[in-house]
Amino acid sequence: MALSGYTDEKSSLWREMCSSLRLQLKNPYLCIMFAFLTSEPGAYDGVLYESNVAVRDRVAFACMFLSDVQLPRYIDKLTNKMKEAGNLEGILLTGLTKDGVDLIESYVDRTGDVQTASFCMLKGSPSDVLKDPRVQCWIENYRNLLDAWRFWHKRAEFDILRGKLDPSSKPLAQVFVSCNFCGKSISYSCSAMPHQGRGFSQYGVSGSPTKSKVTSCPGCRKPLPRCALCLMNMGTPVSSCSGTGKTDEKMDLTRENKLAQFNNWFTWCHNCRHGGHAGHMLSWFRDHTECPVSACACKCMQLDTTGNLVPADSS
Repeated sequence: MALSGYTDEKSSLWREMCSSLRLQLKNPYLCIMFAFLTSEPGAYDGVLYESNVAVRDRVAFACMFLSDVQLPRYIDKLTNKMKEAGNLEGILLTGLTKDGVDLIESYVDRTGDVQTASFCMLKGSPSDVLKDPRVQCWIENYRNLLDAWRFWHKRAEFDILRGKLDPSSKPLAQVFVSCNFCGKSISYSCSAMPHQGRGFSQYGVSGSPTKSKVTSCPGCRKPLPRCALCLMNMGTPVSSCSGTGKTDEKMDLTRENKLAQFNNWFTWCHNCRHGGHAGHMLSWFRDHTECPVSACACKCMQLDTTGNLVPADSS
């Protein structure tokens, strides 16, 4: 009924009543509707700066009713307002650019939500924006937060996604297995995957099954070290481990059959440097605490953080 009484007369009672009563309306779209009908041509502040109306709707209104001179001024003013408030709707105006980083910075300062900030930047930002120190800070803080919550698998999945979206973030190999004689890496490729801990390190030989059985250095052809338990050269297939009841037990860490079976991985103690096949070492430390090498009293597994964890089924 209120809308049906519309008149374009500036001094009408309808205009006076709607102008005074529209602010009492709870629906913001009804409120700006009456603001539009009662406003002077070109003076639409009651519509354009109503914060409860979606930014996309205000921009659409501005494109339809503002002049070519008024429109860019309004867009710039609204963009700055969104950046200062940290309103994520403002990404519609800034894009995931330098201005978008400024906007998200205000959002993170207000909410502390580094997860949203990290994924927004990774999903749509160019490489030069990803190098911004603020973006790198959000990503590292998000990774540290997942680690602090012991969401290691989620953090690893995030790192994998990050590597796909931002190839420059892939870390370089920091540790590799080298030959005692020539010092070269014994892996045929640089994709050997370490499990780093304070006590033990493990390496799988990547590639085809034939490559995972090599028992000598691919550089100088000298034999690789022997397993402390089976006395076979490292790189040989592992027989079934006592107590496991399984042969060729697999642990597919990458969900792709690119790594050698986990039992075949090289593993050694960072303290005494003794080691062997991962499957044999795990079997040994189920029943023993000291190193399997004679005259070595090193308690290898207790040096590893994971070695001190209590299995869930034992409680």
